[in-house]
Amino acid sequence: MKANNQIRLVKMGYIMTLVAVFLFAFKDAVRGFEDGYSEGGKGGLFGLFAGIFILLITFFGIRILVYLYRFIDSVEAGDVFSNENAERLKRMGWYCTFIPFALFFFNALEYADQSGNHKNLTLSIIENVDFQIWLLIFGLTLLTIAFVFKKGIELKKESDLTI
Repeated sequence: MKANNQIRLVKMGYIMTLVAVFLFAFKDAVRGFEDGYSEGGKGGLFGLFAGIFILLITFFGIRILVYLYRFIDSVEAGDVFSNENAERLKRMGWYCTFIPFALFFFNALEYADQSGNHKNLTLSIIENVDFQIWLLIFGLTLLTIAFVFKKGIELKKESDLTI
């Protein structure tokens, strides 16, 4: 199979996966919006912080998906090692590195709000709230690839100047 066909196949798989995830998660998203709109969820300062964190996480998640699609699109067009792609990889890496910390802080706030026990709360949060290490590792991997892309572009420019 030619590389262009493989990239097209990956792109179609990416789009089909996004559609499937959207369809499966749509019911829960609607319920969440209805709870927030009808004040079924927590209000006050906690509700404000929870809403802000959810919006931030959603924003960065959508940005990752958009940059990944643009990256795949440019690779399909034959423009692989470009400054734009290196910048896309770098941004995706920083976003993927930020999201697990935001998720942990959001879940810690939620746990602290639901927990009636304020004794040893910090230790209890560390024991009971998950940290998404896989997303952090993915973000650091993307950052590494972005820096390798950047170095490759610099080496290519030096090579072009010597010839």
